[in-house]
Amino acid sequence: MVQLSTIAIVLASALSSIVAAKSCKSGGIYCGTYLLKRGDYITKINTNLLANNLPTSDLYVKQSLWACIEHGDIKLLEFCAAGCVGGDKNDDYCTGTGAPASKRDEVDEDLADEDMVKRAVAIEWEA
Repeated sequence: MVQLSTIAIVLASALSSIVAAKSCKSGGIYCGTYLLKRGDYITKINTNLLANNLPTSDLYVKQSLWACIEHGDIKLLEFCAAGCVGGDKNDDYCTGTGAPASKRDEVDEDLADEDMVKRAVAIEWEA
């Protein structure tokens, strides 16, 4: 009887590690396409899109950028209108940005107000 319970415990832990391997890595940034390849994320993606008043079409599901948070949960970062790039070992990112989201955010935070160029432009409308 002891051997049977030991086998059951070993099997349960082996199965849980297989399931955990499919979830996203906490802190990682993923395109929707690659989340779907990692595991069953379609329900979480659709729920998050609807919560952000976005459509759940195939385009939005696959071309959105997601942050992996605790326990394999995800948070919508943005919809990548020009496409989402990823699938390698680095963070995924939106096409046209040239850097993964985490790197892009670090650059934006480094700029102070005095570093920004302020321009006043007068606009005249003619009918």
